[in-house]
Amino acid sequence: MKTPKKSWRVRPLTDQARAALFNILAAKIAGSSFLDLFAGTGAVGIEALSRGAATAIFVERGREAVTLIRQNLELTGFTDRAEVFAMDVPRAVKLLAGQGAGFDLIYLGAPYDDPVLAESLELISRSGLLAAGGLLIAEYRRQQVMAESFGALARVREARYGETVLGFYRIKK
Repeated sequence: MKTPKKSWRVRPLTDQARAALFNILAAKIAGSSFLDLFAGTGAVGIEALSRGAATAIFVERGREAVTLIRQNLELTGFTDRAEVFAMDVPRAVKLLAGQGAGFDLIYLGAPYDDPVLAESLELISRSGLLAAGGLLIAEYRRQQVMAESFGALARVREARYGETVLGFYRIKK
């Protein structure tokens, strides 16, 4: 996989946290539809594809990052099962919802300490993008206090890996 230049600001999910995430998701990946928001280099979505996700959509607005995602999809041979949206997350969520899209798994790797994470969770909760029985995973810093619920989404689990926290959300029943 290609990674960004040193000067490019990116905060990839640590190997430990990514391994733990996919151990937790192991039974849910095969045949799933995966949405990778704030995709960066695309590492999380590509890992999902490599573990058997049927499709993955990557959303990233940074031009360099979009180029890297496309290159990494070429390198891994997953271009036929992936689509890259070069736009900001709120716009992509509205576009995908308008198309009637639904995802079994949504990964939200927003910049740490940015209010866009909570805003995105609220928007997704109203969008209908998370399929029934689906799971949304939000990544945030240990020091960041996240609400137990956002609209129709309720946190069902939280896992900590050093400074990284993964919050797992489902649609409320």
